[in-house]
Amino acid sequence: MSARKFIELDPPQLLIFQRPFNVTRVRVLKIKNITDSTIVFKVKTTAPGNYIVVPNCGEVKVGEVRNVEIKRNITNEEFPPDFKCKDKFLVQSMKINDDEINKFSDSPKELQSYLMTKFQEIDKQKKINPGDVKQILGEDRLTCVYQLPNESPAVPDLGSVDELGSSRESLVNATESSTNLTAIPHAVTASTLVATRPSGENEELAAAKAKIKELQQALKGFKQDQAIQELTKNNTRDAKATPATTTVLKKSSQDKNVIPVEIVAIVALLAFLIGAFCF
Repeated sequence: MSARKFIELDPPQLLIFQRPFNVTRVRVLKIKNITDSTIVFKVKTTAPGNYIVVPNCGEVKVGEVRNVEIKRNITNEEFPPDFKCKDKFLVQSMKINDDEINKFSDSPKELQSYLMTKFQEIDKQKKINPGDVKQILGEDRLTCVYQLPNESPAVPDLGSVDELGSSRESLVNATESSTNLTAIPHAVTASTLVATRPSGENEELAAAKAKIKELQQALKGFKQDQAIQELTKNNTRDAKATPATTTVLKKSSQDKNVIPVEIVAIVALLAFLIGAFCF
């Protein structure tokens, strides 16, 4: 058995809230009575902590329209551009005798309390005899859309709103409410925080290192040549060298380990360049 239809909603399916939510965003839901008798309604939501519904229940006379304000609460939470809101609303409605309404004409708060209790009893009966309740209870569903400025909303999957709580009831007793607000993780891995060097800089650094290695090899070869030259000179000299000659050879042996100033300057310059690239 299909559910009865007692009302028409405007908007019929989507409640569009424009971001950002640094200010309160309000949408007006129009509930029109399309029956030949007075009806009562109750508004539920899956995310009572995000919205305030005023009024969240009430009556609508024959042929009349009742405006319901749905306010999106202020939040500093930032949503990604492709965020899909999963918040949903359910509007329950059913016929009621005018006599039941008229006895609360002087006390709107008592009427609201009476209607809340009446819908709670209907919800209990729905779990026991869902087929019978469908003939007296209408249910219309809406899905929330968080829209960026100048963005055309895509039609989301309306899904199921079987487990819904009255927004006002949930604000009074948060421990009995259920929320279904999905948060998009914004975890940032450590690897994304590591800065990378430009490819051109890496190439220059590699070339500088290669040049230093080349100079080091040249310096090593220079020392080896110097040592060979000194050994050759020593072999050609008279074994009986004079003291003065011996002194000269000692001085030459001390000088052979001296590195030319030009090579030292080049190595120092390249070391400075590497330090500039790396730090």
